[in-house]
Amino acid sequence: MTSTDPDFANKVITVMLNKLVAANILEMTVAEIEGDAVFFYRKGRLPAVNKVAKQCKFIFEAFNDVITTFKQIDPENYKKYLSKNQLGVKIIIHHAYINIAKINGRIKLLGEDVILVHKLLKNSINLPCYILLTDSYLEKLKNKKAAANWFNWENLKRGKDKYEHFGVTYYSYIPLG
Repeated sequence: MTSTDPDFANKVITVMLNKLVAANILEMTVAEIEGDAVFFYRKGRLPAVNKVAKQCKFIFEAFNDVITTFKQIDPENYKKYLSKNQLGVKIIIHHAYINIAKINGRIKLLGEDVILVHKLLKNSINLPCYILLTDSYLEKLKNKKAAANWFNWENLKRGKDKYEHFGVTYYSYIPLG
């Protein structure tokens, strides 16, 4: 959205972030809203894979609803700035142990895995929309066969990126389209 009209970009991103936060059926906590990204987290037991897959579906549907809305209410700017997948949604699913601290009256997440999740947004996947599942998350799944039923495993692709201080990080991803 950096090459769009700033007023239009602000409108789209504001509507989008509100819709994505409202699509939070897993009752995750919003850790941060930074630029055009929402960082959710959840403490406790790992949700069942069918619930995680459903959450991803809700987020993707909310994203598409916003795009469709702007196609209808502002077709000129839609055609100019949104019609060619200029805006995407990237869903990162990771399992980690985090530390939570109160800093200057704000709740903040601390730890290497928090940094890793931020770095994972800057990966080599050249798609506008996808779900990225870290190996850390996939290894925690108790029933791997159930996972295959809920995520579109036939479209699952492997990827890896090298990040400073982390080395090579492996993941799987599913294109959304």
